[in-house]
Amino acid sequence: MRWRITASILAVFALAFLSVSLITGMGGATALYGWGFGLTPLSAGFAAMISFIGFVVVRFAAVQMRDEHEGARFHRWLMAVLIAILFTAVSDHFLLFWLGWVGVSLSLHRLLVFYPERPRAQLAAHKKFIFARLAETSLGAALVGLWWQFDVLYISELSALALLDSPATQWIAILLVIVALLKCAQLPMHGWLLQVVEAPTAVSALLHAGIINLGGFLLLQFSPLLTDAPAARWLLAIVAGISMLVAATVTMTRISVKVRLAWSTVAQMALMLVEISLGYYTLAALHLLAHSCYKAYAFLTSGSAVEQRERQRFVQLGLPPFAAVIGGVLAVLGLVTGLVISTFELDYIAPWLAVSLALGLWLSTMFERFRFSELLRALCAAVVWFGVYLIATWALSQQLKFAQAPYLWQLDVWICTVLLGITAVYLWLLYRPQSAHSSRLFVALNAGLYLDEWATRLTLTIWPLRTTNSKGVSS
Repeated sequence: MRWRITASILAVFALAFLSVSLITGMGGATALYGWGFGLTPLSAGFAAMISFIGFVVVRFAAVQMRDEHEGARFHRWLMAVLIAILFTAVSDHFLLFWLGWVGVSLSLHRLLVFYPERPRAQLAAHKKFIFARLAETSLGAALVGLWWQFDVLYISELSALALLDSPATQWIAILLVIVALLKCAQLPMHGWLLQVVEAPTAVSALLHAGIINLGGFLLLQFSPLLTDAPAARWLLAIVAGISMLVAATVTMTRISVKVRLAWSTVAQMALMLVEISLGYYTLAALHLLAHSCYKAYAFLTSGSAVEQRERQRFVQLGLPPFAAVIGGVLAVLGLVTGLVISTFELDYIAPWLAVSLALGLWLSTMFERFRFSELLRALCAAVVWFGVYLIATWALSQQLKFAQAPYLWQLDVWICTVLLGITAVYLWLLYRPQSAHSSRLFVALNAGLYLDEWATRLTLTIWPLRTTNSKGVSS
């Protein structure tokens, strides 16, 4: 009964927050502020998404934990996490925002060690605990710095600071970027995310869909500070770009469904942070929403991976000729570039390069079954998805009023290099799997370049882990 009541409450919250987001975004009402809280199109929309994901996760957990003798304890901590996330999402006062941020981490820790007899779960929670304290300390320092330097206590007052060319805003923006990188599990602080799959599936779904992306939400909320902070944007682009390159290539080598999804989350969060570093705040908000819904679905349906794999066996195709792949990518790149130049003001090349690479690789996979009807269907699908993107970004841009970030061409070159690097590694492993270099590269990527081993060794040196056995006795 408690699960059903909780799901009903979350459904009501989702509808209420969505209504507020639409009304305030479309100009029907101004943003709502009071008692240290604020409902803007961004905060209300994020809260609506969290409520919806919480509704889905709660319904799943009601079945998963039906015969669990500690089901009541799981329910309490799951509700604590959801309440803390919603509290953080709608907080406008710095102190309330920081308290909600800390509450999310502390309540999540209890879910990660729900099965204390699992050593990997304890290790993951231990590393997460250390990184979370670093993030909270950095966030607290940034918020205190804003109050000390500019006498600001509310997120809604940050837009006035965007016009101030002060070194303090640069350092505060760097601190916020560090917080986001820690929260989004970017390299080399990513290992705990790969090991929390020991927790119940409902926890993994909520973590990957509604908690790990809080770093992106933080930067979107504080975007007025980030817009004119080139050093912070460069730090974000470099770390997130390297994380995207490594995580995306490692994902190609992993077999375990949940571990592959975890690496995928690291790569997707890196891509979202890259979008923020380029100043594409609306696109990052759309990415955050889409990734959250997809990743919740992916984890909650991970139990059917075997059946999905069996179905894929009947539609597997051989590799297309390498020339077809290169030709497809170049053709799509030219088409997309021409379309963008004719309809938009072309600034950054990296986003359109990513679209061209993805679409070109997809089209090249149909080389063996090439027919005019297949090509027409692919082009129609591409046009539909491009139209959906335009409509979604237009709708979000009408609701989310972000400042325009200055163009940094060096940043564009860096991200293009990362995207081409991912494509090169993918094609090398695909077309030269038997070469000696590919074998060594595959082994290194499968091990995650051993970055987590070094991070684990360092964290255990700084703060050793005291394990707990199934009887609750520490050792």
